[in-house]
Amino acid sequence: MINMSQCDGADFCEEIAGAADTSFHRFYEGDPPHRRAWSTANFEVLADMSPLVTGHLLLLPRKHYLSFAQVLGDHPGETEELLSDISDRYRRTFGEPLVLEHGSGTDEHTHACITHAHLHLLPADGTAVDELLIRDELLYVDLESITQLGDAPWPESAYFLRHHLGRSRVYMPNGNQRRQYLRSVVATTLDIPDPEWDYAVVVRKDCLRRTMEMVESWS
Repeated sequence: MINMSQCDGADFCEEIAGAADTSFHRFYEGDPPHRRAWSTANFEVLADMSPLVTGHLLLLPRKHYLSFAQVLGDHPGETEELLSDISDRYRRTFGEPLVLEHGSGTDEHTHACITHAHLHLLPADGTAVDELLIRDELLYVDLESITQLGDAPWPESAYFLRHHLGRSRVYMPNGNQRRQYLRSVVATTLDIPDPEWDYAVVVRKDCLRRTMEMVESWS
């Protein structure tokens, strides 16, 4: 059984609720006072706590879900519209977004060790990321639209989502992926050396602060 207290994103719920004792507050000590870029009644956009690059943001639901497949299963229209709106804002600020997710399954044997669903948005090369995922022998399925992620089997399964230029692809983990696999893949395309993509090794505070300056007008 996975120890949920050690999983990525374990205190997202507390941070969204406004708790003061979270990983973000401990690392940044009030500078900046928060990492919220934008919010709606049901979703939050936060800067990644250790951005791989300026513009590394997270889109997450306020309600607790294990994956965006589950979110889309409940709220397909709202989620698709929101992602489109965020992508437009992102494009004007940082360039074309690459959207990635390591989705968790409900089966403990396929659990992706993500305790609160979140999409990564980065100004990264989607084609280069595809090439690395295929090099690692991951099988994939192309979706007609991102709302298809809400269909079986994805809400119950672990997966890697790649959404770029309006096209969605789902890769199936094969059991050989390291911890923070997608971060490591994107880091390769950005020439970030191993293991500096690991947020437990390097916290890029200047990247987060620059990101927050650039999204200040979003609110």
